[in-house]
Amino acid sequence: MKQEQCFQLGVFTRKVGTDGRLSLQLDTDQPEAYTKTESVFVELHGKLVPFFVLSFRLQPSNSAHIKLEDVDNAEQADSLTGCLVFLPLEKLPPLSGTKFYYHEIIGWKIEDLTSGLSAGIIKDVLENGPNDLFQLTNEGQEVLIPVAEDWIVKVDRELGVISMNLPEGLLEVNRK
Repeated sequence: MKQEQCFQLGVFTRKVGTDGRLSLQLDTDQPEAYTKTESVFVELHGKLVPFFVLSFRLQPSNSAHIKLEDVDNAEQADSLTGCLVFLPLEKLPPLSGTKFYYHEIIGWKIEDLTSGLSAGIIKDVLENGPNDLFQLTNEGQEVLIPVAEDWIVKVDRELGVISMNLPEGLLEVNRK
């Protein structure tokens, strides 16, 4: 399994007890969707290594205690602390309405309902700083637009279009 075929479920933050259990800090808004996870991929030395999950118990603060097969003591659990945990993309729960996964919208078009014009094609989503940004190409130029939920009116998965009400002048200001 390659990393681009997966999404990051979380990161092991510490060992729990002495039997090899680990605390997994989850990177999801829907932790309950993963309680029946049978296996995960753990990034070890730049490669994804599969592990069977023996138990998965949700904890407060968007975390879980997880027991992996063949991780039987505190020393083995310690060696996995800090490792990223992945699942295949097909394990993502389906989204509806104006929700979307960043990986699925690459190549989609953003329409500005305010001006009636195309804002551009999504090249990437930049996740740095307080606001994530759509990185668009529009007529050969790069345009950056905040991923602001309040501005998103409609997500058309069939057509690959996100309709937004952008503030007047935003497209011109954000062209590089």
